[in-house]
Amino acid sequence: MKTRRVEQKGDQKGTQKEDQKGTQKGDQKGTQKEDQKGDQKGDQKGNQKGTQKEDQKGTQKGDQKKIYKMRKIWGINEDHKANSEHKIRIIRLSQEGNKFNRLVRLLCVIAGLCCLLSMPVLAQTPEKNGYIADKPLETYIHDSINGGLYYSVGSSYYSGKVYPGDVYSVTHNIDLPEGSTVKFARLYNYWTWSAEGVTGRYPEMKVRFNGKELTPEKEYSDRKGWGIYDYPTGTWAYNITDLVNGSGACSTEIENTGPDASFVCIDGVGLLIVYTDPKGKDIEYWINEGADELNSQVDENGNPLYYASSNETICEMLKPTLQLPVRSATLWTIAQSGNWNDNALLINDQKFPGITDGEPYPDLDTDMRDITSYLKPGENSILFQAIGDYVVPSGAFLVIEKDPQAEEATQASEESSGKSDETGKTQETSGNEASKTPGFGFDYALVFLTVGKLVAGHRQKKG
Repeated sequence: MKTRRVEQKGDQKGTQKEDQKGTQKGDQKGTQKEDQKGDQKGDQKGNQKGTQKEDQKGTQKGDQKKIYKMRKIWGINEDHKANSEHKIRIIRLSQEGNKFNRLVRLLCVIAGLCCLLSMPVLAQTPEKNGYIADKPLETYIHDSINGGLYYSVGSSYYSGKVYPGDVYSVTHNIDLPEGSTVKFARLYNYWTWSAEGVTGRYPEMKVRFNGKELTPEKEYSDRKGWGIYDYPTGTWAYNITDLVNGSGACSTEIENTGPDASFVCIDGVGLLIVYTDPKGKDIEYWINEGADELNSQVDENGNPLYYASSNETICEMLKPTLQLPVRSATLWTIAQSGNWNDNALLINDQKFPGITDGEPYPDLDTDMRDITSYLKPGENSILFQAIGDYVVPSGAFLVIEKDPQAEEATQASEESSGKSDETGKTQETSGNEASKTPGFGFDYALVFLTVGKLVAGHRQKKG
């Protein structure tokens, strides 16, 4: 029993001890755990508080730094903005200055051009002025036939600048009366504004008619002779009689064969044919040709721009001597670069404005009109006057249809006048011879007359 009690006590003691130990251990462990937890919590709280404080401090410092940096940046930006605005102002001022300089330069250019345009008025008069009428047209032929005259510019047009290698082409459709025969045919190349670069020069041209190359028979030209744009103009005439047999189409080609920088402008091509016709009219004709460059343009005040007034730009076209009356008189006038209604034809004491009305086209005027009523016996004057314009008279063809009855009457009158003149001369000669007879004078004549009267009276008395 003791043993059991002892064991029970021992068990109790052991249990108590173990319980105590366990309790102690548990308490210790619990205390440790609690301490650890407390410490951890404290540490965490402390750390959190410290971290928060440090974070707050760091944030405050960071914010302060950011604020400082921002202020610094703002300051820099403000400085940059001020500098930028300053630069923009400078650029704008520079641009405005450039615009002003450009405007000034433009005004200077305009003023220079105005000076150049006014130079003819302000500068010294040139010694030789090609714009004044100084080249009257020349008579190529004057003749009388039974037949007529054909003239046409065909499909001509103003070419603009023809450069080396370029070809200008024209077609003519010839229409002659059936049974007519070509007396002669003439081709006219009307050219202008010939230069190399900015220097005037005479052109080099190859002309082909129906494929055959031609050589000019006559070259007429004129030029300004001073200052800028001293570019010549002219009329080249070709004899194509052997190449025209009658009616039909024909072609003309003109090629610039000059140096690379050269150019020439073609105003057109004229074809003239004089033909005989057994059924044709009895005509007398004059063919005059040439090129007289005229320029009487004026400024807004009426002052000549090129030292030539309209009184100095009167070209002599024809001076035919006529026997009137005639059945009709037809005049062809050819002028390059006209197209100005003030230009006038002067026939004796009559003036005809509108001679260059731009027909058939502005760069080659061809005027045909009846002038029968304005002619007079003897020498007639036919002139071309440039009035406020640049123009080049290049041809004048006059065809008179004769009146056979008037001609016969004129011839009879001339013959009668010639006989009376001879009779008068004979009587005058006899008188002269009588006056030259020795011893025969006025006193002796009176004596003879007195004796004659006495003898007559004595015979009457006897009767």
